[in-house]
Amino acid sequence: MQQLSLFDYFSQDSFGSSIEKAHTLNLVQPSTSPAGGRSKEYAYDCGEELQGAKKHLSALVKFSGEWQKVIEQDPAQAYQLVSKDELLDNFKAENLKEVGFTSEAAYGVKLLWGMVSQRPEDDINQRRNFIQAVEELKLRLSKATTEQLFRDTVDQIKREFWKAAYSTNPRKVGIDPELMNYRFWLSLGKRIRSLFIGYSAAKPYEKLLDKAFSSEEGKEWNWANKKKGNKDTSKTKNQWERKVPEEVVRLSNEPSGVRKPEDLIEEYGFRGIQFGNWMEDAAGRYHVLSSGNAWADLAAILQIPRKSISLYGKLGLAFGARGSGNASAHFEPKENLMNLTKFRGGGSQCHEWAHALDFNLYSYSHDYMNGKQMALSGNQPGKFLPDNISYAFANLMTTMKEGKGLMRFEVPNPLPVNKTNYVQGIKDYLVRNSYDINKTMLNLNSSSRYRIHLKDWKEIGIMYCNMLIQEGREVPTEYFIPTNYSSFYLDACERGAYWKRDHELFARAFESWIEDELEERGISNSYLVTGTRFGGPYPMNDERKSINDAFRKWWKVLSDSEILHNKEFWN
Repeated sequence: MQQLSLFDYFSQDSFGSSIEKAHTLNLVQPSTSPAGGRSKEYAYDCGEELQGAKKHLSALVKFSGEWQKVIEQDPAQAYQLVSKDELLDNFKAENLKEVGFTSEAAYGVKLLWGMVSQRPEDDINQRRNFIQAVEELKLRLSKATTEQLFRDTVDQIKREFWKAAYSTNPRKVGIDPELMNYRFWLSLGKRIRSLFIGYSAAKPYEKLLDKAFSSEEGKEWNWANKKKGNKDTSKTKNQWERKVPEEVVRLSNEPSGVRKPEDLIEEYGFRGIQFGNWMEDAAGRYHVLSSGNAWADLAAILQIPRKSISLYGKLGLAFGARGSGNASAHFEPKENLMNLTKFRGGGSQCHEWAHALDFNLYSYSHDYMNGKQMALSGNQPGKFLPDNISYAFANLMTTMKEGKGLMRFEVPNPLPVNKTNYVQGIKDYLVRNSYDINKTMLNLNSSSRYRIHLKDWKEIGIMYCNMLIQEGREVPTEYFIPTNYSSFYLDACERGAYWKRDHELFARAFESWIEDELEERGISNSYLVTGTRFGGPYPMNDERKSINDAFRKWWKVLSDSEILHNKEFWN
């Protein structure tokens, strides 16, 4: 087998001295001197036009109704784009001195903005309301240049927040339908709601006003000159970033059949190929060839026809044309396409195809009559998916989430007094296990004498910590609670809501399985998948083996059904 790196894709013959430039992928403005009617030889769109790209989005007024409609075609993209920081843009309290604000009033503006959530709830209606609420709040606060104007403004907003709260009461809305006009305020988040309409709203409300107008901090723009302290993140889970290969390395004899963008359509059936405006030809060629090789290896390892990679023409493929933020790649359910970013797309192709398969199998199970695009993972399949596939898939998801993982619990400081007085037998376990809380927890969990619920484990741990203090022993900073969940799932829960979504669990487990399958056959392709063995949010150790086995069983059932082998199933 031949081992190929990034440099093998950029031959001296084609690019001369630009090999190093192609490797670093410097941003260069697209050529405006088309040759033969086309400005580029590789980074050009072909096939069906894929809607919703950045080049389409940039032509729209940001945060307009039409802009919102376009971004909502990809909820993941919409979630990233609709945020407080994006909406505020240059409206910063520190700059209000230039437009006639007093120091105290500007500080009040800063404090109030600090109580607004960075993002709304992950829902299309909440995003629409959030845009309206932030724009309205920005408009009103832009006129609150003095203490009196600020107080008058927030008093008015407070009254409207109460109306917003009443809008959630059907009886009150029946009496006064206009209450619904104020519902949008609630999208700003819990903190600002508690400021205006909480059970003890008066106290934080007055506290904010006192801090802005009665403290030394609010005077003479002192607050604007303070340097931000370094945030202590030592106790938070490390931010994970996908390992992007510096060089794409491929060890495979499988020919891809791809030399130009049209070949991705001809060979694999994609309905359209799209490139971003800032994708120069060297980068375009790199992505086209790397992607073609990766699809060839994936089809071979899964033993499926190449056209089934695109689900027989249902999928589109984009390079550096869509998305925002730090995502290296993403799948858009609405447009049914995958986008790999220019600089960070390598290593993500397998993950995004897993999303595409997941969402399209759900639609297949409903004979593509479902109105809402959803993933098979986490949702009930329709009647058109054979039962044996559904059962194997359900078993796969169960294997991913269930297990004997340990949940990390950080011991609070100061240590609270335990609320429950547990039986002496549970207390004695700590002594019998040499005052080692983690060892005690494991042995207590394996005992058939006690049935302990998850919420009780935390309390038992607190009780053990108090017992250590009474014995004059050192209290640990954390302990681990036995659960019925897998370590893979618990890690995802600790990372946040995004990570524990079923379709994200499925995609990460799928790419782990594929990387292992490649290795077993002596194949590697770091553009297709890489980095799943370095810990992070991937299955590890015995759990990984069990999940891989469940994938193999599910895939055999899926293959035997010939769903992915027969084009007629997807027409």
